[in-house]
Amino acid sequence: MTVQPRVFNQYLGTIDNIEIDSVSMGSFIPDYGDDGTYVNQVRFFKQNPGGYFGKWNGKKWEPISNEEAVDLYRDKDFHLKGEDKRKVKIRYKSVRLPSDSKRAIRYPKDIAEGEHTDYVLFDFYEYQPPFKLDKRMTKYELPKSFSQLNKGGYFTVTNETLRQYNQSVTDASLYNEEKMAYPQIMLYMPPDISTTFGAEWEGKSFGTVATGILQSAAAEGNVEKIKRFGGIGANALQKAPSEAAASLITNLAKGITGDSISTGDVFGGIAGVIRNPNTELMFQKMKLRTFNLTFKLIPYNEVETKDIRRICQIFKRAMLPTYSIEGTEVLNQNKNTENSVNRSVQAAFVKIPKICKVAFMRGGEVNKFLPQYKMCAITDVAVNYTPDGNYATYTDGSPVAVELRVSFMETKLVFAEDIDMEDGDILLKWEQRAQDLMADNVAEDKVEENKVE
Repeated sequence: MTVQPRVFNQYLGTIDNIEIDSVSMGSFIPDYGDDGTYVNQVRFFKQNPGGYFGKWNGKKWEPISNEEAVDLYRDKDFHLKGEDKRKVKIRYKSVRLPSDSKRAIRYPKDIAEGEHTDYVLFDFYEYQPPFKLDKRMTKYELPKSFSQLNKGGYFTVTNETLRQYNQSVTDASLYNEEKMAYPQIMLYMPPDISTTFGAEWEGKSFGTVATGILQSAAAEGNVEKIKRFGGIGANALQKAPSEAAASLITNLAKGITGDSISTGDVFGGIAGVIRNPNTELMFQKMKLRTFNLTFKLIPYNEVETKDIRRICQIFKRAMLPTYSIEGTEVLNQNKNTENSVNRSVQAAFVKIPKICKVAFMRGGEVNKFLPQYKMCAITDVAVNYTPDGNYATYTDGSPVAVELRVSFMETKLVFAEDIDMEDGDILLKWEQRAQDLMADNVAEDKVEENKVE
């Protein structure tokens, strides 16, 4: 197999300033006798000048690009475990921390002890900017058809796939026990679990000329042909003089009397007609999901009193911005906190609030029968210290009951592909059949178009 020319000088036998195991080779990478120790092991094959990276595929060494070599080498601990089939970043998974963990708060204290118990899990993390450069999706996390080779380098389009769109809220390297901003909170199942999907549709009115253009564009399948007006119907063109006359009347009225009238007023006042609205319902966008959870927290001992207060305080802190940006770089500024310019940067910004993963759990797994949410922003926290309508406290001044109401908004939109279906479900077969039919129709239309031209 002929090796493609090297294009990245910075990868001359080193990755992250670490020298990779290397072998001196000619212009090819043959079936080198020294087998790799694990699948996806990276080796550098020296040539003069430069060299090329190769990986062990389980049977032989094969040449790879510098980009793939970097990705595989950085994930070598993962591949060493024999899990070589991974093609994407590990997705975040909600995990219940043990009851004796200092990073977990439970109410009631004995909740989630059994494998068949139900509870709500709240994990808090730093907000991850969705367009941060080091969270870029690589070509190896995209279908091959989405990557294009340009002078030896692979380039991808932002949010080209749903997995890439969700990456900033699903990457387990960003969300895990070590990255938690606050202790994990476990609460009992509230009485108001529900989910609502919202979509915005809007009635759009199209004039006769616009309707003719759109119909022509759809029929021809090529907007460029509309520039020649070959697809606009004769009836639509005959309407143009009346539009011009109405426009002349409105301009004349405004110039003489200053009255502002529309062409619609002209048609209605003179001819007793209005434009045909040609109204069609058009999809606009999806709405970010919102939901509320309410808990009544009643302490039965001093420990639970402290836990309830901590739970309320954590939710309040998580929803509020931090006044100090804590050394966060802002467009390459604030690297040196002693610098006066960087001090100005720190004074000019506040840090975005934390985000929260809400998971309805059963035992140690997410309950697949209940709503599943992506990372959420906390939009409201309401604490009622008199939920029973009377002010009552214990001897230390702590309330005998507290009602906590938290409102959430998902940070990402939900698409059809996000809704899990069982393997082999008939709906998946229907969707695949519809896609196949659409592909067949497109192919047939292309053949007919070629015949006509």
